[in-house]
Amino acid sequence: MIGYAWDKIKGTMSGWERSHFGGFHRMITDYPYIKLDYEIKIELDDTLLKSLQWYTGEKLIKLYLLKANTLGLITKFHQSEDVVVNKWTKSETKVIITHLDNEDIFNDIITQLPEFAPLFVHYKQGIFKSFLTKEVKDDKQDEGGDSSNPSEDKQDDSQSDSQDGDQDVSSEKKESQTVTAQAAKKEMKEQLTSIKEQAPWSSKDSLSSFNETPKFMSPNPHGYTNDYKFTSQEITDAENLVKMLDISFDPKEDVVKSLRAGKLDVCKIAEVPAGSTSIYKQTVEDQDTKPFGVCILADLSGSMTCNNRLDKQRHLLNVLYLAMSQTVAADKLWIYGHSGCTQPEIYPFYTPYDVEYAKYINGYGRIDYAQNYDGPVIEAIHKKIREVSDDRIIFICLSDGSPSGDCYGSDEDVEDMKKILERARRDEFITVGIGIEYIAVDGLYTYHKVVDDLSTLVKDVSHIVNKVVMTEFK
Repeated sequence: MIGYAWDKIKGTMSGWERSHFGGFHRMITDYPYIKLDYEIKIELDDTLLKSLQWYTGEKLIKLYLLKANTLGLITKFHQSEDVVVNKWTKSETKVIITHLDNEDIFNDIITQLPEFAPLFVHYKQGIFKSFLTKEVKDDKQDEGGDSSNPSEDKQDDSQSDSQDGDQDVSSEKKESQTVTAQAAKKEMKEQLTSIKEQAPWSSKDSLSSFNETPKFMSPNPHGYTNDYKFTSQEITDAENLVKMLDISFDPKEDVVKSLRAGKLDVCKIAEVPAGSTSIYKQTVEDQDTKPFGVCILADLSGSMTCNNRLDKQRHLLNVLYLAMSQTVAADKLWIYGHSGCTQPEIYPFYTPYDVEYAKYINGYGRIDYAQNYDGPVIEAIHKKIREVSDDRIIFICLSDGSPSGDCYGSDEDVEDMKKILERARRDEFITVGIGIEYIAVDGLYTYHKVVDDLSTLVKDVSHIVNKVVMTEFK
């Protein structure tokens, strides 16, 4: 086996391999979307699933398969047959398995594609322990069930004939299953060779297979003239968020605190007995925050009416508006809600063209809470923002459930949503998913947080927004 210096490196002191700012995780997420036939299921190794989450982990496997196909190696992976049991229904399904633990293929890939070698070597064990499955579908129904019951006086004579018939049927059935399995193996190889990365896109092209185009609604359909009165708690939470962000777009110098070396920060001395050694500060020259915009998209589907989620979400929207309107320029902020029955509807609470948020948020409680067409809505908003701005955007999506709507919400629609988010990420949208009692956001967005305790919603979102700013824009 060819040796590499990084083959024995498990991780650097800086944690570069796991960081969003650089590293292997970002290398995977920044790669174009990779299309693999839906019939092929990726079964991730548990350690890979834990370290990368299911979406990024699946994309790593797809990237490995893509490079194997590029080198003409993808059909050389070993295949086998097995039966899997559904843990919920207990039903058995016959599948074809493609194993990825081939040392020769792995060595060829990292030798011929050295730019991907560090990535694949780092996740080698997870790749080798992952595998692909494809269901074997029988084209023929089983024939020759139970033989007819013979009469009492002819039972002995017909018994041997019945046994011979059963053996013939069993033999035919086994032969049929063998032929079907062989066909499935051949089909799986053909599907693997068709793997490809997403072609360059045009802003006019839609990645969603959903037929209905999202409709941008009037920002004030009920004709409100009075402004919403922000509560003292909303104002306090917003002020705390602004302090936490510590954003300054054009300073000449800045004081960086909580360091382990530098000048002693007298305000930190009281933390020494508790074991803290980060009690120093340094004045750093030419520190600034790279310009960015903010877009917030709120789920207004019917399920949000449960457990007081709507009120908590409106409180969060108000806090984010108050904080971001003090932080970014007026033409760099967008706040939307979305719902709709048979067609996606987008409600603009704040845009650079209409900044009367305090008036329009009064209509928040009068929207027809219906479905959440996440994919088409995100795609429409991405396009809308790119028509007027080329800034990097922090895109914050608040949602309490999977994509769902009229003729919408299938596995294909979820896959389309992944493509849409992938394209937005490559277009410098920093995607942030806030799951309101909804766990699947961790596999869709670059930054994510699941909030089960709604009383901590503002605090949790404040922390993740702060993390994004410090990581992506400092």
